[in-house]
Amino acid sequence: MDTATLLDQIANGAVVAVIPNPRPPDPYGRHDPPVPVKRWYTMQEVADMLGFGLSKVKMLVITRELHSVKDGKYRRILPEWVDEYVARRVEESYQ
Repeated sequence: MDTATLLDQIANGAVVAVIPNPRPPDPYGRHDPPVPVKRWYTMQEVADMLGFGLSKVKMLVITRELHSVKDGKYRRILPEWVDEYVARRVEESYQ
């Protein structure tokens, strides 16, 4: 329906429902848009993810059990480094 016809119906007192076009289907079959993945995490975010305190994460970085990079005055940790740490801990638990 074009805009002129819609405005004419509204002017004549018709009840008109405007339904937006649905989103196109996701080619991967997902219903929600993907959650954006962060490029790197703060030490506090890593502590929250692992269920550790901030001091434990700082100790893991100091002892080089968890890789980190200095960005200005802050330390950042890449997601794959967190995954490597977790995988290493799991592997150690089976030895």
